[in-house]
Amino acid sequence: MIDLTLTQAGLLVAAIGLVAWLYSSVGHGGATGYLALMALFGISPAFARPGALWMNCAVATISFARFHRADCFDQRLFLWLATASVPMAWVGSRLPLTGAWHGVILGLGLASAGVLLAFRRRTIAEGPLRPVRCGEALLVGGLLGLLAGSTGIGGGVFLSPWLIFRRWTSAKTAGGVAALFIVVNSAAGLVGLGARAWVWDPVLVLALGAGIAGALTGAYQGAQRWSVQGFRTALAVVLWIGAGKLLWGGH
Repeated sequence: MIDLTLTQAGLLVAAIGLVAWLYSSVGHGGATGYLALMALFGISPAFARPGALWMNCAVATISFARFHRADCFDQRLFLWLATASVPMAWVGSRLPLTGAWHGVILGLGLASAGVLLAFRRRTIAEGPLRPVRCGEALLVGGLLGLLAGSTGIGGGVFLSPWLIFRRWTSAKTAGGVAALFIVVNSAAGLVGLGARAWVWDPVLVLALGAGIAGALTGAYQGAQRWSVQGFRTALAVVLWIGAGKLLWGGH
């Protein structure tokens, strides 16, 4: 069981709802934010990893529905990425990463995600699209899948900037691809965890509900540009604090 006071549990649930709102507005699942928050509250990886994967599945599914209805999705690109990522997410979930190793890998992932959020440009000049390099797509998908399964990070926060940087797709379509990428990787990670995936602690159940509510708001109502940028900066700070706790303070 997760040992939090009523006040701490309320703050965690509210913060997860806010993170889900922000991430869903740009097509992500929010695992980096959830994991950083749970690290700050001292929740062990045995609860944090499956909890983040469940919330990823729910929030990213809502995000994908929005992008798909807007015809912002590239099925061929997604299949190249998912072909490698899904089995690697399953493999990653089977790795016995605990204690210091888990903290180091997750901490570095959170710190890197914070950099991407804090320094991401508001607008990206899109040039002509380039053909997808299938071998590179398989490699990137496999690496992010392994990260997803082993830590609970869905990989969308890394995938979207990469797709745009490589000019394999437009920014909006990258959001749609990343959203479904997160869903299938998170699902594969949960399958790989087996019985360890069923961590229905009351706090996590409430957090999942808050995440779904936040995602519905973020996906269907959107957010003002200045608010998104402000929250990105604030969230980056949370990610860095969480990363510091994992890298130097441990659980």
